[in-house]
Amino acid sequence: MQNMVEMSLTYGGLILGVALIVFTAWLERQPRRSLNPRLPTLPLMFLGFFICLLAIIHIFNAYGIHTGRR
Repeated sequence: MQNMVEMSLTYGGLILGVALIVFTAWLERQPRRSLNPRLPTLPLMFLGFFICLLAIIHIFNAYGIHTGRR
């Protein structure tokens, strides 16, 4: 039961990270309509990438693939 909850949180984190990357990429491609500063998209894109990386490493480790030091 605990493993099922843990993996669902991991997959949710992976989906959240991908959604954050896609949203910030879409926001970056929008034309500027004013000179007001926009949301800083690059740090948020890196945050989404970091969340995805952690989720993928956790999924690999859960399936028995060792990713760290042995």
